[in-house]
Amino acid sequence: MVFDVEEVKMNDSGEQNKSEIEEIGNVSSHTRQPEVIQVEEMKPQALSTLKPQGVVFDDEAVKILKPSGQMAFQNEDNDMEPEASEQHGLFIKQGGLVFTKPTKDEDWKHAKEIYLMDNELSVLPENPRCLNLSALFLPRNYKLRVIPPSFFDYMPTLQILNLSRTGIKSLPDSLFQLVSLKRLFLNNCHRLMILSPKVGDLEKLEVLDLEGAKIMNLPKEIKKLTNLTCLEVSFYGYTGNGRSPMQSNAVVPCGVICSLSQLEELNIDVNPDDERWDTCVEDIVHEVCNFKRLETFKFYFPRVELLRHFQWNSLSLSHFRFTVGHHVKRIMSRVPLDVEFELERWERCLKYINGVGVPRDIKNVLQHATAFFLDRHATVKKLSDFGTRNMKQIKCCVVGECNEVQMIIDTADAYGENGISEIVSESHDAERIVLGSLEYLYIYYMKSLRSIWEGPVPQNSLYLLKSLTLRTCPQLTTIFTQELLANLCSLEELKVEDCPSIKSIVSCKIPAEHRTSYFLPNLKKISLHYMLGLVSISSGLRIAPKLEWLSFYNCPSLSNPLINEVSSHDLKKIKGERSWWEALEWSNGRPDYLDEIFVPIDLWDC
Repeated sequence: MVFDVEEVKMNDSGEQNKSEIEEIGNVSSHTRQPEVIQVEEMKPQALSTLKPQGVVFDDEAVKILKPSGQMAFQNEDNDMEPEASEQHGLFIKQGGLVFTKPTKDEDWKHAKEIYLMDNELSVLPENPRCLNLSALFLPRNYKLRVIPPSFFDYMPTLQILNLSRTGIKSLPDSLFQLVSLKRLFLNNCHRLMILSPKVGDLEKLEVLDLEGAKIMNLPKEIKKLTNLTCLEVSFYGYTGNGRSPMQSNAVVPCGVICSLSQLEELNIDVNPDDERWDTCVEDIVHEVCNFKRLETFKFYFPRVELLRHFQWNSLSLSHFRFTVGHHVKRIMSRVPLDVEFELERWERCLKYINGVGVPRDIKNVLQHATAFFLDRHATVKKLSDFGTRNMKQIKCCVVGECNEVQMIIDTADAYGENGISEIVSESHDAERIVLGSLEYLYIYYMKSLRSIWEGPVPQNSLYLLKSLTLRTCPQLTTIFTQELLANLCSLEELKVEDCPSIKSIVSCKIPAEHRTSYFLPNLKKISLHYMLGLVSISSGLRIAPKLEWLSFYNCPSLSNPLINEVSSHDLKKIKGERSWWEALEWSNGRPDYLDEIFVPIDLWDC
């Protein structure tokens, strides 16, 4: 795929923050259509303007990571001359062309930036002379397993090297002679297990990305990299069964992290089965707590009490992803990929696994989190046991396999026995709102869950909720009450699956004067699968005037919802079993336009 890399203008802060240049996604090269090979004259200031804001190169856009975390896109200019050029200051752009061998050495000689991502390269030039080369991109060449020993000998000006998602098992010694190198990307190099101590020679290195690699341990020489602003590493090479290819007493030697005082981003991913982590994690936490510039922190805390070392008033974390609680790594997760992606989308995420009780340290972190994943908690009976005031910023919540949970929210937890808010006072309406920021709620495998909400529903509680999913809750009987319905003005998507005790999504009697009004005014998508007890969607109440998508499967008792319950005015698709569709009863016959939008359901959709 052709690259057109123009000058990238960064935000106007002018500060020398950390810089990231990453690849987007894991896209197989064979899905791309080959286009012309271009070697384009380099714009003189292109590289110099790559100020540390995070630049992501993709084949169709240049994606700029702003400090706010939002993305801006600069589209590619495809109107470029296809003629190759051999002037000084060149780009070589041959991404996605399914090459098995690189371009000839002569083309490399004058290049300043080379892009060879998404190919099928298995070999590289033995000793290319690239005296002007400043950036080399080789990501997603999965067949590339060996880099020639002398490959980097003549690249004295190389500043950016991306070898991510390649099959390399080791790094040649010539790489550690790249005295100008500032950014090294080795993420998702799954065969890479050993990082040479010579990495300490790369003293100008600012970004070292080893996320998704299988690194056994960091060498102590990492402490020499005092210019590092970003360190990402995954320790997943340890098997815990004595068969690992190399054993080390510590995954991170004592004193290494504290030497990297310029770090702004630190991400450490650990195999939870690795017993070595338990021996060094507390020292690392102590070292991190002294950092003054740290803004992004991803970390695994096997014990809740380790959180006590954090003084939130002295930290400036704008992004964090904390996994708390000892657990065994699962071969297969019950959490779908789209839910994992949703959790990743939020800037401050707390995942609490195998917990017991409601520790104060978890509550403290919750006050700063925007996403919360409660996984396999052993004793808690309500989500609101964690304190609704502690979840005022939560926008995404996932709760799964908590066998004792009987309800999600009990209003009594927010307002006490006398109905007075535990937060400030009853007179402050804004303080009475429960989960007022929540946009995404996903609940699954909850064998004791009976209802979503108990007690009065304060106005504007759950007002921003856009997506609600309920899966495999065998005792769940109540989803929406009348008060809850009145608050869910933003709900756009409802999915309920394998909840056999539910007879209707709406479990209340609505007065006759309200039956002519539509509830859930922005609901666009309803999916109801494996609902053996479902008789009606809304007990005759009119809902979802903007509904666009309906999906049913294995709801044998469901009567026709299109007569009195949901609007078909904006419907674009109805999915269901053909036999169910044909058996539905209609007062005046089935309208022809509904047959046109009906699609027999595929089991893969369920």
